[in-house]
Amino acid sequence: MITRLHTVEGITLDFDSSVPYLLATYTGYATSQDFRSHCEFGITCVRQKVAEHGKVAWLTDLRKSEIFMEDDVKWTNEYWNVQVYESGLRYFALVMAENIFAAMNVEEFMEEHKRRKEPLVIKLFSDMESAAAWCREMLAV
Repeated sequence: MITRLHTVEGITLDFDSSVPYLLATYTGYATSQDFRSHCEFGITCVRQKVAEHGKVAWLTDLRKSEIFMEDDVKWTNEYWNVQVYESGLRYFALVMAENIFAAMNVEEFMEEHKRRKEPLVIKLFSDMESAAAWCREMLAV
């Protein structure tokens, strides 16, 4: 069952209890304020859902997203990744953006994540089906 948890301009956050995973869907541009408030809400949701289900994954659908601010990409790596990991998240799937500028942001994000050698496992996908299947597989371990 999929439940809508949060909506801001350009971003929704749903929970699919059958996997279980949190699904962030980006459609268009989100301001820095909306992006960060969504991410902060997501940290709270990770804590809550890990407490309820034992473990959860996070899937972000960026196919329809637009460019992200450079400061927000940096903030995500330096702050959000650490906070969700400390809250119990271990697996984070990203479905690649179709917009060339947003795709460049994702590539920068992944390069910085690898450089930082953080324990949160992040994997890129070209489609939702593969990303969801990977989340299921990781949580089944």
